[in-house]
Amino acid sequence: MNQKIKIPLIVALCCMQNVKAQDSSPYSYFGIGTFNNVDNARNISLGNTGIALLAPDYINIKNPASITSIGTQNVIFDVGGSLKYDNISSNQGSDKRTNGNFTNLGLAMRIANKVSIGASVQPTTSTDYKFVSTIPVEGTSANYPITYEGSGGISNLGITAGYKFNNNWSVGGKVKNNFGTVSRIETITTTTQLEISRNIRYTGFSYGLGVQFNQFFSKQRLQLTMGTILNFKSNLNASGETVYTENKDYNNSITTTLSSKDTTLPLEIGIGMSILKNDRYLLSFDYTYRQWKDVKNTVTTEKYYNQNNYGLGFELLPRSKNPKNVGEALIYRFGLNYDTGYFKVDGRPVNQVEATWGVGIPLNKIVLNVGYGYGARGAFENIAVKENYHMLYISVNFLDRWFTKRYIN
Repeated sequence: MNQKIKIPLIVALCCMQNVKAQDSSPYSYFGIGTFNNVDNARNISLGNTGIALLAPDYINIKNPASITSIGTQNVIFDVGGSLKYDNISSNQGSDKRTNGNFTNLGLAMRIANKVSIGASVQPTTSTDYKFVSTIPVEGTSANYPITYEGSGGISNLGITAGYKFNNNWSVGGKVKNNFGTVSRIETITTTTQLEISRNIRYTGFSYGLGVQFNQFFSKQRLQLTMGTILNFKSNLNASGETVYTENKDYNNSITTTLSSKDTTLPLEIGIGMSILKNDRYLLSFDYTYRQWKDVKNTVTTEKYYNQNNYGLGFELLPRSKNPKNVGEALIYRFGLNYDTGYFKVDGRPVNQVEATWGVGIPLNKIVLNVGYGYGARGAFENIAVKENYHMLYISVNFLDRWFTKRYIN
């Protein structure tokens, strides 16, 4: 390992100790929280596509088979982050929030002619909400005010491996260790104040597979790539305690423990296709299905519904392969994504639509990807709480070469 790559490696390792979830949506109340978009800024800018995208200079977490497109002796460090401005509105008023954090820290390399490996850490889900509602008093027409608060989330540490059979076919697999704590507090105010606090710790492994097929048609100057992924349904072990505290001034509390092995993550199936024409115009499409209907969560009581996600992206590459300056080397990206969601409020699905734009800036041994997204959650349904948000995504890829023989001592 040479001296130049030590700095980004040290930065990445330090950041891994402080990865936290970053979504402040009130819908993070459900289950284990909302799932964060932790992908590279390139994929996000292309409408959250990536199942059929090659990744010679960045880490594509959408499909583990794409790791095989890393160049010979290339090593990639990937550091990403996001900043979100959220405008939340309801018939009770509106609230504006701004937050952000790291989204992805990863390392990938080719270790043999046909074998590549990688490792990453990401905040998978996040819980960050506070809102006030009422609950009825049994036997009367009165209501008590109740405050709901939540924080925490689940992160994952993943190991990826890929094998390239030939110029056309590649396969890959990924193992992730999921871990984290979700805290939920309910405060009921009557003549006294009752606080119910739950701290739930989740652990468990999940597994996924991916395949990519790549074909180049020289006469048409067209490159076709197709991909598919399968992430298996997996279990999460939940443990923790529930603390009932009445009148905090007197510290009158009762603690009960909980344990469950029935909380699960859904089966996920995805397909994708990309077409690159004349080495300049790239069109990508992804479809992902998540089978939430069969998911169990014994800690909370929400009912889930099957989720469909559609992504469409367009990328404009530089006209020249040897640009004379940074301006001529810029890569422009546009995308659109629609997500049906996996839960409902008052019988209405909380869907989401997002339009994205981005730019790639290739430098000497660094690729900087910047993306912007504007989205709405609950866009097509008359639901009580709607979100309109702006997202800024940034990922920096450090490129280097290891295992190079010395010819001069």
